[in-house]
Amino acid sequence: MKRIFIIPMLFAFAVAVGQEEKSTGTARAIPAGYGDAKWGTRLSAARGSVKGKLVHTDDRSVIITRDGDLEYHYGFFYIDPALAGETAEGEPERKPEGETDEGTLFFVALTFPYLSLDEVKKRIEEKFGPSTNENIHNNQGAIAWNGDQTLVILWVDRYEDRPYTRRITYLDKRITKELRDYRFRVFNRVELGILRNLGI
Repeated sequence: MKRIFIIPMLFAFAVAVGQEEKSTGTARAIPAGYGDAKWGTRLSAARGSVKGKLVHTDDRSVIITRDGDLEYHYGFFYIDPALAGETAEGEPERKPEGETDEGTLFFVALTFPYLSLDEVKKRIEEKFGPSTNENIHNNQGAIAWNGDQTLVILWVDRYEDRPYTRRITYLDKRITKELRDYRFRVFNRVELGILRNLGI
């Protein structure tokens, strides 16, 4: 089986599992990517489209940038060619000639200092309309905008018994479906439960 190397720690924080509260269809006009970086763009090509100043890249599966208090994690779907499979002779399977050894963009996670949930939710609703799914219990969970090609998830944390947020995730729905069997590498156990309750 092919091993897929992505960046699970980008999603590693605990939120509580709640019950699905709302599911209202498809959000309006969510771009197929983030900013000028489109889903499926190879890492080398995406460098010129990322927001903020470069902080880190491994040249295959991640670009991290920062703009003031905002930090952007660009995740790229990458299959390590040395582990992708072996030939009948036991040699590592080689990539086709001309194919670059780098991943393609399939998620962007934006993190920032804690802000009021209502404030951030209002900004997203101004862009994409009402949320399509919510899964919040005891001021923790997630709110989603389910577009044609992109899923936007606003993660909710309880802080001093009030709902706050510090992260928004943008996901390529097409590649996420391909990775359904590998979700455990991206999301922690609690987040997987939230996504199931969101119907995603």
